[in-house]
Amino acid sequence: MRQLLRSFLLFCLLLTTAATPLSAKTIELPLFLRTQILQNALVESLTPQPDRPTVLFQEGSYNYFHISKPQLSIRDGQPYFSCNATAGMGFDSLGVLPSVVKWSGSVLMRLNFYVDPKWQLRYRIIDSAIYNEKGGKPVVSGFAWELSKRFLHPRLEQYAFDLAMPQKDITAVLRACSSPTNSAPLEAALSTLTVGTLHTKADGLIVPLLLTVADTQSKAVTPLPPQTPLGFEEMEKLQHVFEPLDAFLVFIIKNLSADTVNAPVNAQQQKQLFDLLITSRYQLLMILTGQAPMENEDPLRLLFIDAWEQLRPIIEQNSGKNGLMQKQLLRYMTFVNAGDALLTIDAAAPGLGIHLTSDGLRLLARMLQTGSGEDPLHFDWKIDPALRELFQFQPEPDAKLQDFPPDSPQESPADFPPESVPVPTPAPAPNSTPDATPQTAPKPIIEQDIPIPPTQESTPNPPAPTQGSTTGQYLLNFLVGVAHAEGPPPLTTTELKKRLDHWVPTTEELAEYEKIIAQLLKSFAREQVKQDSLEPRYATIYQHLVPATAMIESCWQQYERKDDKIVTLRSPSGGIGIMQINQHVWRGFYNIERLQGDVAYNIQAGSQILMRYFKEYGAQVAKENGNPAHAARATYAAYNAGPRASRRFMKPDANARQKRVDEHLWDLYQKIAAGGSGNLANCNIL
Repeated sequence: MRQLLRSFLLFCLLLTTAATPLSAKTIELPLFLRTQILQNALVESLTPQPDRPTVLFQEGSYNYFHISKPQLSIRDGQPYFSCNATAGMGFDSLGVLPSVVKWSGSVLMRLNFYVDPKWQLRYRIIDSAIYNEKGGKPVVSGFAWELSKRFLHPRLEQYAFDLAMPQKDITAVLRACSSPTNSAPLEAALSTLTVGTLHTKADGLIVPLLLTVADTQSKAVTPLPPQTPLGFEEMEKLQHVFEPLDAFLVFIIKNLSADTVNAPVNAQQQKQLFDLLITSRYQLLMILTGQAPMENEDPLRLLFIDAWEQLRPIIEQNSGKNGLMQKQLLRYMTFVNAGDALLTIDAAAPGLGIHLTSDGLRLLARMLQTGSGEDPLHFDWKIDPALRELFQFQPEPDAKLQDFPPDSPQESPADFPPESVPVPTPAPAPNSTPDATPQTAPKPIIEQDIPIPPTQESTPNPPAPTQGSTTGQYLLNFLVGVAHAEGPPPLTTTELKKRLDHWVPTTEELAEYEKIIAQLLKSFAREQVKQDSLEPRYATIYQHLVPATAMIESCWQQYERKDDKIVTLRSPSGGIGIMQINQHVWRGFYNIERLQGDVAYNIQAGSQILMRYFKEYGAQVAKENGNPAHAARATYAAYNAGPRASRRFMKPDANARQKRVDEHLWDLYQKIAAGGSGNLANCNIL
């Protein structure tokens, strides 16, 4: 018998060992429930008509118990429930006069949270008390106390907040991001899912979801060696891998804006969302160009983590303040918790094979917009009017040049065009339509040779203005007139169109080209200052910065020669034209084809971007340091590498490349501020 018992105990031990790994680790996925969400749900349950008291008990005219204004709060780490209440007890005395006792005051209960086996969050009452209207102990309270225990206590303890749906959504996201060929370890971990000890924060409740994983699955993945920068074609291919994440962020940002339609996005939140989107896009460029080495085989994961660390606090700070309805708050709660769970699993148990996938991102995004037919990961290169409106971009200009009103009297007459000289509208790029926007990443314009026309003599007197002419059109004929003030007569309309649209100047043409482009840059900078009402002390700094930026970015060139063809100047990372507007960073904000084929549009876009950075970062850095000149340096640093780089020129630990770029810009800026002019033979200011 003793031998049989020993064998049975050994068998049980073997079963226990087989069911639970000898070396296992518990991972906590914190499910956070904001107090406001729990409060809203409780109000909906206890007082469905908040404008009137809820009747918990009513018998005749004199016996009743009513409650109003239920409130859930957390004090010193302990949850409490309170509400206003009125009670009465009485009867008719001798059938004539009523004998009634009334009480009016409040009920306070100390609670304990727990989750039942069906994933329902419930409240257990630890103790309670009643108070009169002045907050003191009532003289007559026995009957009110009894009515509260009889009708309010059970109602509160029967209430449940459903956690089954968020738990299901979180596990669905984890499954969607698991490797299809190696899902068994994750499923084994999910089968151990249980609830840990609940605890409170100042603004909510944390429900720990506990998973058990084998210790071997918690070991870190070996990082890859440093990677070399990718070539243009390689970057184009890799860009497609990152498109779902960018589309995901745009979708989330626009959703947050739409959900706060009754409480408009404030300036601080708008800035946070803009920084999030643009910074994530600059981070992508850093990875593509090798400036940010890939620490492991999944750079998409790094971008998501970085973006999530910015996105989560924005949602947390604003979802409880912008008047979101309860259903919206619940969606954001699940969204945030699912994203947190994804990153927690990724960090704590990389061996489970969790990867950021399109299916996972799509499922995560749809938590914010259930039932919508829109694909949250839809990606194209079109201008997105909603995105431009959200971030208050100026209206998209038409295909013609912007009007330039005359300067003030104190400015040089050469700074503005006479209103009597018509100028042709720039021609569209070959094989392209000015207003058309490609569905896929645009390619350089190389389909046909575009010979550079020699300077020809033309009719000395320009034609009279027509009804469709604009001041912007007059500008270009005037500029050419400036260029030819001491030389041949102005070019004809056809000649000017060709020279501006696909003009790569020869050595002999540089002087003419420099004057025209310099004036065009100056005019757009001046117009941007007027549109944005930039304060005078910064206006001159900004106007010097625009041509300095164009010089360092492109040597004032919109086009270049390649294999005897003229193509739009493009950088390997996606910068386009004279201002090197990056198509990846500014997707949705500008027309990519027009950036390629319209030098004026390119300058205008670059001027707008510089102005945004100047006002939000440059001026701020200048004020912080008491040095107005810092505005130019901070603005260009942000233009070059994103908002996070705005202070890099002041940091001693900036790398050598960054220092060279920042110092080169500062050198160009100082020369322009001193009255220097462009010299395109050596891409400098003399």
